[in-house]
Amino acid sequence: MSAKRIPVASLISFTLCIVACSGPGQQVRAVVLADETTLPATDTMIAAGDTIQTDQVASWNSFLFYDGKYAMECGVFEKEPLKRRFETLISKARKTFFERFKVTPPIEVESQILFNEGYMPGKSGYDEAALAIDIDRDIIYVGITVNRSLLLFSEKGDTDYPEKFLQWMQKFER
Repeated sequence: MSAKRIPVASLISFTLCIVACSGPGQQVRAVVLADETTLPATDTMIAAGDTIQTDQVASWNSFLFYDGKYAMECGVFEKEPLKRRFETLISKARKTFFERFKVTPPIEVESQILFNEGYMPGKSGYDEAALAIDIDRDIIYVGITVNRSLLLFSEKGDTDYPEKFLQWMQKFER
């Protein structure tokens, strides 16, 4: 009878392989796919390392359809993202703005710029207000006049006003 001898080196490497393969670094992680294939309603996806984190962001895209509509009739100031950002931008001057936004033409949307202006009844040229939204740059501009004195508000301190807004401002230069 002959016995086979296993070399000691082979036995040691076999034992190390078993110990190493059962360590915490070798755990298997399963990927589970959701049954539902609909994507969340978002405009942006932010990559964070090897995962994608989605944040829901209100979009200006729906504002393109307000072209030719009256601001107060379609409730444009009650729609996000304008509602919250508008209130933050002009805060205490909100009442003054809406007093001057009673008589308005239809909203104009041209070259990704939404523009509308208005005035107090009987006070055209003196007590007016204007709103411009640069949809591409995501910036809101607001102008209010009190007895032809111009007050300007813009997000991010931006002074690169859209052309329609500049034309409206020129009416009040002295």
